[in-house]
Amino acid sequence: MDNLKPVIASGEGLARLKWEYEQERIPCSDLLCFGTADMDYRSPEPVLSALREVIDRGHLGYPMVTDAYYDAIHHWLLRTASWEIDARACVAQNSGIYMTSWNILQILTKPGDKVTILTPVHFCFREMIHLNGRKAIECPLVLKGDTYEIDFESLKACLASGSKVFWLCNPHNPVGRAWTREELQKIADLCMAYQVYILSDDVYCGLMFPGKRYTPIASLSKEVSYRTVTLYSTSKTYNTAGLRHAFLVAENPEIYKRYREALTAMNLDYGQNIMGIAAATAAFNECGPWLAGLMDEIAAYHRFITEYVAAYMPECKVMRADAAYFAWIDMRALGIRPQVLSYLIEQEVHIVVENGCTLGKGGAGFIRFNLAASKEHLQEGAERLRIFCRKHKS
Repeated sequence: MDNLKPVIASGEGLARLKWEYEQERIPCSDLLCFGTADMDYRSPEPVLSALREVIDRGHLGYPMVTDAYYDAIHHWLLRTASWEIDARACVAQNSGIYMTSWNILQILTKPGDKVTILTPVHFCFREMIHLNGRKAIECPLVLKGDTYEIDFESLKACLASGSKVFWLCNPHNPVGRAWTREELQKIADLCMAYQVYILSDDVYCGLMFPGKRYTPIASLSKEVSYRTVTLYSTSKTYNTAGLRHAFLVAENPEIYKRYREALTAMNLDYGQNIMGIAAATAAFNECGPWLAGLMDEIAAYHRFITEYVAAYMPECKVMRADAAYFAWIDMRALGIRPQVLSYLIEQEVHIVVENGCTLGKGGAGFIRFNLAASKEHLQEGAERLRIFCRKHKS
């Protein structure tokens, strides 16, 4: 059906941080934006239809979270991850992934406590840990060829040093790894051995490449689930970040109770985002064909940029990915000071990318290039990267 095909958003009135904000910040007429982790695609039509139905009903007061919402989450997790939960008993909402993360860190840690993260990872992880008085313990991923692995001896040392929480990203932003069941089991075994709680940010879990499968770490066993809180949102997969809606799964009744109390303390327990509830219900129930089409396109774009870089910028390399919509590109061979890499790319070839320097240990010299764009913009962006690399080639 045509209304389930991914379509690039266009038209007047768009006001996006990814595009319009950057065009104000960098006033050049030909700027291309591949930085912010948003898609250029319209949200799927079933989601937009659900939002229109809310508007048409004409009542935007406090919404009741109905069984339909919890059933949608239950069936979605069962269908995509073979994980069966009692959603009514362990799912709770919030206004975003990072608001939820902070609530959980407040519950599971106190100021001065250590939180272990795998780097490079989205800058918000380290930023939130530091700004809220905790200590980030960075465990760098190991680059082997064109993919990343976890250094389990290093992770063991980090957890054994007194970490209270291990903050996982699955699939991992920016490197695109979807951790395997075997890798997750090793993580879980270490966390159980050192009595470390697991906070798993799984916001990119819907964006799996064809043939890849998502495994939530909490699905490994009830014992692991009782030490885990898993975070979800439709924001990345269905391009709904502006709705400010997320939810968690916490099968440990005590953690769930304390989280609900944290919401009450901020007066967030009564009345959630009416649009977010409607969007999530429609996304999980009706958007499978749209998502399959989207990921076919993203996977094709990742193949294109990988082959293009190999052919025309052989000194650079695109890392292999299992999920998400990023090309993680190694540009260290150019010898450019990492702190200015993205700035030079902006100034010289007028494209915005994410500088790996901001993403912790292991990110320097890399860029994150957002592939959720039109084919025309992607091809033009690749060509401009080629020009940049030719100029700076050693």
